Amino acid sequence: MNKTLLAAIVPFALTVASPAFADNVDCGTKIRAIETQIGDAQKYGNTNRIAGLQDALANTKAHCTNTGLADRADRKVSDARRDVEKAQVDVREAEDKLRAARNDGKDKKIRKAERNLADKQRKLREKTADLRSAEADRAAVKG
Repeated sequence: MNKTLLAAIVPFALTVASPAFADNVDCGTKIRAIETQIGDAQKYGNTNRIAGLQDALANTKAHCTNTGLADRADRKVSDARRDVEKAQVDVREAEDKLRAARNDGKDKKIRKAERNLADKQRKLREKTADLRSAEADRAAVKG
């Protein structure tokens, strides 16, 4: 029973972990990871998984370039910077609306503007964290 459960869980765990891992590593590491997964699938007799992994290995060997990974990492940083800049503009606009609401003196309008500002600030923090992550990924790819 334990072997059956393990045989079912290991391929699933490898599948789930692989996409997050795949964007942040060089081609050699990707190839070794796929080869390890093929070995595990062979050990458990998972022929469908073996076939899929062999296709993935062939595609990785044919199309993966470390330059391509670096270019993708640069694009992610650029996109993340653009997102942060937009979020900063949104925060400034929300601050302006809050000032206007306070000048009007209407409590309901002030509360709504405060909630909106808090939401925009939260989004800015998220986008900033995404940017830091993208920069760290780029640094890892470029070594």
